[in-house]
Amino acid sequence: MTSKPLPRLTPTGTCWCGCAKRVGAGSFFAPGHDKVAEAALLAVEYGSSVAQLLHGHGYGPGHSVSE
Repeated sequence: MTSKPLPRLTPTGTCWCGCAKRVGAGSFFAPGHDKVAEAALLAVEYGSSVAQLLHGHGYGPGHSVSE
């Protein structure tokens, strides 16, 4: 759940991971490519550390992301 409004995204027919593969109507990613993009973003922005990701957004001990 998010507390801030998110923009409405529109699928473009091309995979959003950056591979340029064509995808079906209504899809953002080729099968499995959502995880490829997620891992790449985590690596680039947070050194592949989920702990760094959580800390960077103000979560961690005493402030649960899942509550």
